Amino acid sequence: METDRSRPSTTRIIAGIMVLLCGFPVFGVCCYGMWHFINWRYEELCFFEYIWGKLLILFVSGMIFLMSIGLILVGVLIATKIWMGKSRLIGHIIHPFPTVLTSELAHSMNVERADDEFFIFNPSSLIRSTLIVVGGILSCLGIILICVEMNDPFSELYWPPMSGGILASFLLLLNGLLAPSHRFVLDRMKGTVTFPRHLFFPRCTIPFSKVIPGFSNGNLGFTHPYSGIVIPVLGAYESGWWSFYVLYMDKNRPLPQGDAFDPYREKDFLRRKAEGFPKPIYPNTILVTDAYMGYIYGTDEFKQRLSKMKHRIVYYYDRVSWYCQKHEIEIPNDNDLVLIGIWKKQFVFKLFAPENVEYIIIPDDTVLTDCFLCDGDTAEVKYIK
Repeated sequence: METDRSRPSTTRIIAGIMVLLCGFPVFGVCCYGMWHFINWRYEELCFFEYIWGKLLILFVSGMIFLMSIGLILVGVLIATKIWMGKSRLIGHIIHPFPTVLTSELAHSMNVERADDEFFIFNPSSLIRSTLIVVGGILSCLGIILICVEMNDPFSELYWPPMSGGILASFLLLLNGLLAPSHRFVLDRMKGTVTFPRHLFFPRCTIPFSKVIPGFSNGNLGFTHPYSGIVIPVLGAYESGWWSFYVLYMDKNRPLPQGDAFDPYREKDFLRRKAEGFPKPIYPNTILVTDAYMGYIYGTDEFKQRLSKMKHRIVYYYDRVSWYCQKHEIEIPNDNDLVLIGIWKKQFVFKLFAPENVEYIIIPDDTVLTDCFLCDGDTAEVKYIK
């Protein structure tokens, strides 16, 4: 069955064509203005002998060109959006594999704060630096060209494409120097996202559940709730960043993987424990446990025994999960397979056992039933009825 996006309706096709046709008159006026500027005898204008007059001609000529290009892009974007209809949205689901936030990654991406309460970042820093450098270089070249060619009324400097390019370089530089902060604030406890000031809209805060992900030049972005424009955030679109955001904003789940969150894992776990481990807010398609994310809730004896094992707990989870698949043992949800503790150098797993229970060392004389054993040395799995 084709989706609404893959097969546009006749109404949407007609509406898109009408949008393009409505833009033709305005575009025609701009083209006429550019042709008029190209063929104008500037030396006959009384103010051409003044510097401000020459700069005024450059400005008007450049603005006509930029407005023409802008009208074309806006018309095409609106028509394309109408033709596409409603895009299939990415759900608020934790898919494999959420991004691992290391301290180095957080530093390189200008993350201002990352703990159990807030995740604050400003993705515009790199973009802003790029705009300043590129805009500055092009602006210097434009100033040199103006100084050399400004007094020649027949110079191509006054042609709309040339003057438009020079004007665009100045706009890039100004945008880099004067661009407002694109600071995002993700409040884990309140479940909200604060957007930066955008266009004519002030900073605004909405529930994370209403955030619509999108993409901008291959980068992940959040759709602004008022303008509908996708504002880039951290990470590429086809990556684990969206799952990272969903996992982080689910305050009833552990913090995402990465040493950036390690100092706050125990505090976050104790908070969830005091609240009675409420049900998760968003669904998951992967294993999401404290041990998997980096916090071991177990006795001192268990932690000491675990430190002598060859692999991390998640490795033994995977081995038991593969065993269940091979023997057609259904696990409805990854979190339904629960680690109980260690018995005689064997990791003990049970299906549908209570979660978030402290890991222990099970006495050697304990009779085990209905559980999976995974050898700590060989990782061999067997089932005990």
